[in-house]
Amino acid sequence: MSKDTVTAVREDGLRYQSKVGGSPFLGSGHTRSCFKCGKHRAPTSLQSIRLLGRNEVVCKPSCKTLP
Repeated sequence: MSKDTVTAVREDGLRYQSKVGGSPFLGSGHTRSCFKCGKHRAPTSLQSIRLLGRNEVVCKPSCKTLP
């Protein structure tokens, strides 16, 4: 999901990095991250569970079965 970075040397000899603009999250932009695995998924593929006294969203049916 990360985009390629391009490095160049300026005239004064310093190297800098420039990245292509835009968001790494493709699609409609409506994503949330799973509390267990941290991957960003659409809200339809997440379920809310009570965990550590709070409601958290996790992958549905589980993190291991989704690609």
